[in-house]
Amino acid sequence: MKKIIYPIAALLLVFMFHACADKGYQQTESGLTYMFHESNRGANPAIDDIVKIDFAYRYPKDSVFFESAVTGEQAYVKIDPSMYPGDIYEALRIMSKGDSATFKFDAQNFFTVTMGAPAVPEFIDPADSLFVDIVLHDMFDEEGYEAYMQAKAEDEMAEREEARTQEGNILDDYLESENIDEEPEESGLIIIVKEEGSGPKPESGQTVKVHYTGMLLDGTVFDSSVERGTPFEFQLGAGRVIRGWDEGIAELNVGSSARLIIPSHLAYGDRTAGEHIEPFSTLIFDIELLDAN
Repeated sequence: MKKIIYPIAALLLVFMFHACADKGYQQTESGLTYMFHESNRGANPAIDDIVKIDFAYRYPKDSVFFESAVTGEQAYVKIDPSMYPGDIYEALRIMSKGDSATFKFDAQNFFTVTMGAPAVPEFIDPADSLFVDIVLHDMFDEEGYEAYMQAKAEDEMAEREEARTQEGNILDDYLESENIDEEPEESGLIIIVKEEGSGPKPESGQTVKVHYTGMLLDGTVFDSSVERGTPFEFQLGAGRVIRGWDEGIAELNVGSSARLIIPSHLAYGDRTAGEHIEPFSTLIFDIELLDAN
């Protein structure tokens, strides 16, 4: 199964399953143990169809150790013939669009046969059962899946283009609301020195030590060495950080504290970064340059 799961960015969903005992479970003729929480009794997926699902693994019965909702990823799974009686492919074939269910699998078979892992995870007894909660959001034949993914790609492209065209307007609104009138550098980087240090400016190739807090324009903090209590060190000018950092920190004297307002072309551009940074995001970094050597 591992080789045919295709993760995508998706809205977070919360699983609300409370089937923590065998009471209420049913079995197919093959021995697949299951309990439906929502059942629409619609069409079932066939071999070679692709289903879009959210899922969670529970072991023991009431302890979730992985769920796709937490990662923000759903999965597309191609329905293959069963590898053994009562496997996850049989489970998916008895579901319909909109269904949610819990399935009970033999842990040894699930991990070593279905997932192709060399062994069962250490915290799971191979002789025990694994409980898998599944929500089936949609199903496609191969042609429908290709059309769906093409439409999805086009929608994402349109969203990125809208974000690209709006970035400048959002930045202008921010600068006006914060009464910021510093002239940007030729690159578009804005450097606001809050406290001038007495040390020299660092040179390219030196190792600099900084404390920083990274924020979006709306104030959302996405990273902070200050919160971790550990300064960050890197080689200046070596391309090991975003371009806005290399350019901005090179303009500061050691001991300075400053705010860098970094447009996306000097940061992550059209890429997503972490949980909070969307494509074409202008970033703010409050920087304290501690040392350079």
